[in-house]
Amino acid sequence: MLVQAEAFVLHSRPYKETSALVTFFSAEQGKFNAVVRGVRGGKSAYHKNALLQMFQPLNLSWKARNNHSDLVSLQQFESAGRSYALQGEANLCGLYLNELLYRSLYPHLAAETLFDTYKQTLEALQLAEDRRHQGWVLRRFETDLLCEMGEELVYLEDASHQPILEEQIYYYLPQMGPVPAQQLEQTGGAAIMGKCLLSLGEGRYCDECLAQWRDLMRLLLNPYLGDKPIMARQLFRRQSQNKQNKS
Repeated sequence: MLVQAEAFVLHSRPYKETSALVTFFSAEQGKFNAVVRGVRGGKSAYHKNALLQMFQPLNLSWKARNNHSDLVSLQQFESAGRSYALQGEANLCGLYLNELLYRSLYPHLAAETLFDTYKQTLEALQLAEDRRHQGWVLRRFETDLLCEMGEELVYLEDASHQPILEEQIYYYLPQMGPVPAQQLEQTGGAAIMGKCLLSLGEGRYCDECLAQWRDLMRLLLNPYLGDKPIMARQLFRRQSQNKQNKS
């Protein structure tokens, strides 16, 4: 049986002499690995490599196997539309999205809603006017990713089922949710103002909440990402340092 899917490249590395082992992301298959032949050496390798770029939508086809191998042997792939042209810091944001998906998703689990969210996020990053706007776009995607993995943001009530108060400081604890700061003998989790928690949950932008949202998302995503550092974050810091040195 021939399987077809629209997909994006999340990660790629050399495989054997002329092939590549590519991790794709699609709506029907979620994250999955495929062998792509003829991408190194030979006259057609250049054209194939030009297509196998991140943020380029592709139409893939392969034959379903009767065995239980998780590795797909790709038969054909072609462009499914224009690539999302992410430049500069927007490109680093896109790499961050790919790294989150690559490291957090289980293979071969359908992700229709998240796939649509991913495309919308790439579009939003193209239009983002500055770093603050980019940060807001990333926080929305992270929230949707956590929801996809079964960890929805708790933002209307605290851990004692009391309504969230805008001017109250909370510590958001994994598996518990927000706890008023005065109820903790020692601090833990991520500190966040009630108004920032409400704004994030309701999808309302707030400039002064960006740093708190970032810290909260890092806390909640850490269990899914493992101990290795996020490479996109390191690239972003390096680029920021280079800008400061030049100025």
